[in-house]
Amino acid sequence: MRSDMVRARILGEVMTWHSQGGDRTLIGAEAALIRETLAYVVDMVEEDIAASADPWEFGVAAFDRLEPPARLAMLAEVGWHLLRETESYPELTALNEATVAVLFNAIEQAIELEIDCQSDDDLETRFVWRRLLLDAITEGSDLSDLPSVDCCDTDEWQFIIETLSDWILWDHDFASAEYFLDTPPEQADVMRERFGIDDDYYRAIPPDPKECELPAIRATLKQLCSR
Repeated sequence: MRSDMVRARILGEVMTWHSQGGDRTLIGAEAALIRETLAYVVDMVEEDIAASADPWEFGVAAFDRLEPPARLAMLAEVGWHLLRETESYPELTALNEATVAVLFNAIEQAIELEIDCQSDDDLETRFVWRRLLLDAITEGSDLSDLPSVDCCDTDEWQFIIETLSDWILWDHDFASAEYFLDTPPEQADVMRERFGIDDDYYRAIPPDPKECELPAIRATLKQLCSR
């Protein structure tokens, strides 16, 4: 993986996110889904900050252990590389891949809430998340037998969420972060080598933005969510 990144940087290739399907920038319906999800997650983090509440757990340990300001910083960084063309993609780490995973966990939560809370009186927003998912999957694949927009079977939507997630995430090594960080270094090195995991994958230092840096982070997030 690292040799590919060095080669690309030397050649000056334009790329953003390194996935198993190639180096890509999200566009069209897939980008629209991620923008909406990014806004949704940012709102949740901002609510935690405003209420001085315990941070919401998204079910991804490498992200959940971050303080809210650090969460905003990671969302801005990952969102930028997913939605904007840059001259290099970030080295994949447990931390930034966990941030991507949080977006898809949030989509799953939003779908469940939409199904549970749907009302005949709210036709404009009744199927928002399901439409976003269907638009993204149909634009990027030739899958057939997809659910209708009014389907209330969460398993059907979970399949689509997992498919879209696989288009972005290299793998799910980030889910083992706690194990590798708690395992003696010698044993962890053996396991990383066996599974082909980069030495620094679990060692990325989380951001620790100062209060004066948050306005710029928020401005970046607002820009990413508005297009």
